[in-house]
Amino acid sequence: MTRFLGAGPLASISLVAFIGCLGLSSCSLGAASAANSSPDWITFANGRLAYGSDAQGNRVPDFSKAGYHNGDSAPPDLPVAATVKPQSSGDDTARIQQAIDQVAKSGKPGSVELAAGDYQLSGTLKISTGTVELRGAGSGANGTRLVAAGKVHTLVSISGTGSRSLTGSAVPVTSGYVPVGADRLEVADASALHVGDHVIVARPQEKAWIHAIGMDQIPPRPDGTPSKQWTPNSGLQFDRTITAVNGKAVQFDVPLTNALESQYTHATVQRYTFDGRISESGLAHLSADGSAFEKDPTWHDSGYFNSQLVSVDAAQDSWVDDVVASRFGSAFDIGENALRISLVKTSSLDESVPQDIHAQPAAYTISGQESLIQHCTVTGSNLHAWVTQARVPGPNVISDCTATNTGSRILDAGPHQRWATGTLYDAITMSPPSGRLQLSDRQWMGSGQGWAGANSVLWNCAVGASLVENPPTAHNWAFGCIGNQDKPPAGHQDGEIVSPGKPVKPASLYAEQLAERHAGH
Repeated sequence: MTRFLGAGPLASISLVAFIGCLGLSSCSLGAASAANSSPDWITFANGRLAYGSDAQGNRVPDFSKAGYHNGDSAPPDLPVAATVKPQSSGDDTARIQQAIDQVAKSGKPGSVELAAGDYQLSGTLKISTGTVELRGAGSGANGTRLVAAGKVHTLVSISGTGSRSLTGSAVPVTSGYVPVGADRLEVADASALHVGDHVIVARPQEKAWIHAIGMDQIPPRPDGTPSKQWTPNSGLQFDRTITAVNGKAVQFDVPLTNALESQYTHATVQRYTFDGRISESGLAHLSADGSAFEKDPTWHDSGYFNSQLVSVDAAQDSWVDDVVASRFGSAFDIGENALRISLVKTSSLDESVPQDIHAQPAAYTISGQESLIQHCTVTGSNLHAWVTQARVPGPNVISDCTATNTGSRILDAGPHQRWATGTLYDAITMSPPSGRLQLSDRQWMGSGQGWAGANSVLWNCAVGASLVENPPTAHNWAFGCIGNQDKPPAGHQDGEIVSPGKPVKPASLYAEQLAERHAGH
């Protein structure tokens, strides 16, 4: 049996108490049941994972439902419905868009196939209908290449319209404490909630909680100017589907990645509709060159933030597959209204970022939830490889990816600002030793980014250095990571550091969680 011992500040509970608490949203074990040792957060024996928890029932989340159709199937290649061939010169935006619109109007699933060659794009190709794919003849040298032209913009948008529309009344959560990893809770009245309903489990960020984590007391910036403090807001909005209702107990399809604590927040469950959100659309088998954007006069004035190959938003169960982006500032973006999006076998190469600027873009940005970025490559310098933005609900997964610093400036990764929860950085490699992963308090940086992420995991990552801190009211974990382990600043607390410098089994937490779920474990 391989055993990994945690090293966190919260005490373990007895096995009997833990088993009795599994999946019960109303369970509260309290400090009286705690011992003085850390929990065995994860053990792996006989080909199975087993999970420990802290005294309140919080555990390492299940990340297996990230991605297209919760990882239960691979993105498809839709049948070819239209074909476009390269032309000798001129802009190709309008004629490719015409083919996309033609397929969309047919009402049948289909792809627009771009034959091998180059296509100039001075505008944005918009896939705004479900079951439409834009597909090339391959991402290699003899395949299909999109070539940016004109002012900085996004080359491909996969997005419906609008946002969620809440319906009915928000039903208060009555469970005193719903731990991280739970998929059920109790509400005041479940009579209007039914199996199959799409709901938002809302955890507002209220004044008492903001104070408890110190985000109303962010220290001044180094130049002495005041930092922007956090103020009450809508907080985390977990997009879930109801799978069972039993009396006042409601169960969801995907676990929560932040605790719901009645002492800090008035959590609710509310049904929603999203008529404008599309599904089953994608981009596949091509490459793109964004170097022309560097000629835009706005480039050095932060234009690189808007230099995108593809943006996905107001979409679910959609994909980007086998796509290579070269010399973009911010190549791949998953928007806040995106759900279950897979980016598989993608690359952001030679990231083109001015080396004298101090507000770096990100090769991959996640603002949505249940996202999967897998088998990806980043090269460049003075950038963030993979980031989450503010108040991003998990789970989100970045798995089996590499980032290589090709210059002399920073190359880092991790949650970027204001409490994104439940991100797994799984089997990540960053080189050379300057590559850095961090789950930490970013304090005064930016507009007061503060605690950037919580209840997130580094698993078997090989990096130059990592910084993993436990935020107040939450955990962050690092299992089997190779590289220097930075110490938190004064007044901060180490995260749950397990087996530092020695990889653990299984090699990939995401792959193992997915395999066990598919096996019915």
